[in-house]
Amino acid sequence: MREQDTPPQDRPTRAGTDSEVEVSDGDLLLFGDEANPAADAGAAPMIEPASLAASDLAPTSDTERPRRALLGMGAQEFGVLARAIAVLGLCGFSLTAFVVQLLRGKWIVGFVGANTADTPVRIRLLISVAVGTLAGVLFAISMWPWGKAKERTVRVMRTARFLSPAILPGFAYPLLRVGEWDTFPRIAAIAVVAVVAELCFRAACTEILAARLTVARWIGAAAAAWCRLLDRVRPTLSPEFILVLLGTLGYAAWMSYFTVLNHRHFVTMAFDLGSYNNMFYNALHGHPFRDTAVFRHAVNWAMLSNHADFGIYAFLPIYALHPDSETLLVLQAVALGSGAIPIYRFAARRIPRAMALLLAFAYLFYAPMHQANFYDVHFQPFGAAFVLWALDLLDARRFVLFSLFFVLALSCREDISVGFVVVGAYLMLTGRRPRIGALMFALSVAYFAVIKFAVMPRFGTCWYSEMYRELYPTGENSYGGVMKTFITNPVFVFKTLITTEKMTYFLLTIAPLAFLPLRRRLLWLSVMPGAFFTLLTTGYGPTVEISFQYVCYNIPFLFLAAAIALALMGQGQAARAKQWGAVGAMAVATLLATNVWGAIPPSSKFKGGFASIGEFKPLSKEERQKAHDLRELAAMVPKKAALAVSEQEYPHVSSRLDCLDLRDGYEGADYILYAENTGGFGSDSGTRALVSGEYVEMARRPATRLVLLRKKGK
Repeated sequence: MREQDTPPQDRPTRAGTDSEVEVSDGDLLLFGDEANPAADAGAAPMIEPASLAASDLAPTSDTERPRRALLGMGAQEFGVLARAIAVLGLCGFSLTAFVVQLLRGKWIVGFVGANTADTPVRIRLLISVAVGTLAGVLFAISMWPWGKAKERTVRVMRTARFLSPAILPGFAYPLLRVGEWDTFPRIAAIAVVAVVAELCFRAACTEILAARLTVARWIGAAAAAWCRLLDRVRPTLSPEFILVLLGTLGYAAWMSYFTVLNHRHFVTMAFDLGSYNNMFYNALHGHPFRDTAVFRHAVNWAMLSNHADFGIYAFLPIYALHPDSETLLVLQAVALGSGAIPIYRFAARRIPRAMALLLAFAYLFYAPMHQANFYDVHFQPFGAAFVLWALDLLDARRFVLFSLFFVLALSCREDISVGFVVVGAYLMLTGRRPRIGALMFALSVAYFAVIKFAVMPRFGTCWYSEMYRELYPTGENSYGGVMKTFITNPVFVFKTLITTEKMTYFLLTIAPLAFLPLRRRLLWLSVMPGAFFTLLTTGYGPTVEISFQYVCYNIPFLFLAAAIALALMGQGQAARAKQWGAVGAMAVATLLATNVWGAIPPSSKFKGGFASIGEFKPLSKEERQKAHDLRELAAMVPKKAALAVSEQEYPHVSSRLDCLDLRDGYEGADYILYAENTGGFGSDSGTRALVSGEYVEMARRPATRLVLLRKKGK
């Protein structure tokens, strides 16, 4: 197997002198700029470390002596050494704190989580971290006296920069402890750790690429040898692409298995897994857009009043092989997992393959996508996958295949077209492919306008404009009224954005990517497709929670924007250090977020829709028995009869033409199947039907509390 359209990338190089290394002016003052120490003090000329040290040691005039600092060092040299000592002291502090947390976790729970630790515990903690900090400081000081006078200070700073990632463990580890933080402070802390991680990794990568320290030279040599080995393999296959394929298959298998397991735990509901399964089943039997869960007396095409999910017919041949809710869950997991391939291909044309590989795996470990994947079945996840494939194929100039996936993406839902409107605007504004951008923009606007405002209203009205109800002008409760508010009162719109819930949602989606999509002004457009359907909504909680399908509007654009942002950092050693710093920060933030909110593996904070899923547990004996009894009772009902089913049982038996949601009542039902005494979700409707005398009990399974009723005369 050989990947196409991925040009050879730069490899680690060695620099023989300090002047060969470019150091970004974006580095923290704390880390210093050993290539230009004077820059920290605002001095204009570039001063090399060696010349700085030599000038400090050379004889000076009386007018220069007042500038001398402690121990006979020059002021600038002393500043460099002080920063190096501070960095290594922080490393010692963090590593000690990390070890203390591993060995004395209960201390940290009280001290950091609730500030309840007693005085002896506080003293022990403070002594421990003080000893660690002192060890780091002494390590820095012990290195300074050795070697040539003109080199020793910059050698200490280079060591500090190389070791600076050791600052991270002690501060990142508390964020892994799931039960001690609320969502907003935790994700805000993860964002801060991501920023610090980028600075640390950038500093360390600068030293590795420059190869001025012995250990850095060893690492650089090992990386160069590894690149040479990969070059020998690439004429036959791309190892990175193989890893992406394996990751895709792993995601699809993991999510398929556990979403089906979650379904068999009776966590899925009539809305929306059962609803979509019923619509698929009706489409398979010649009844397009008919869903009896939503519309009890549904006719063909009725569901077009809600959404234009024409993509049903793309998946119908696969669904026909096994018409069941579980088939849809597997299809959704496979579609989302496949998105890693176009992300890798798109990124590998711009940045080194190793970085593209990490970006693809950041997608596979993206916690918001995991939670959306576990909320039943919806067409936004399918749309996100098709958008990724379409944009990758457009970028690769595969226009025929692009056209196919462009149509497939539009067919998933009418509002998927909004993302293509934004992409078209981006292509025109950047001038990269203005004609294609203009065509994409025009087609997407036309499709959205025709479907949303001409086709769908012919089949009825929907409630989705209610998600923007606080933005309605007086007396206008419609999308048109919302657009008037956007245009005429942007200050009020901005006010509705500044809420804790929306800020939390925004950080949860953008922080795992180390804010890469926000690094360039035009890349801010990547936030817009999702923002319209999430951040701009008012009074509807699910749109600003990552456990719902709405987060999938953001996913394709954020990850492709991250790849572009990395590419725009430029070429050369300084740019490569920036890139690796950003990728390292992304990896840290992704792993921290996934540990808390993701599904690989799940934690107690993991959700899917409204349900808190937590850990994946095997099926219990009772659940297996309930599934068996449910199938057995459903088989007693004639296929053409109208069956009303309680909410949690609905997805398991909804592969029939007329399957009604019992939670909305039993009107029109020939048969009723429900779980007795479960406190709602249709159980109360089933009890009322039996008491009414209109229905008689046909069968009962006491062990699982399932009851089947038949209408008299049927």
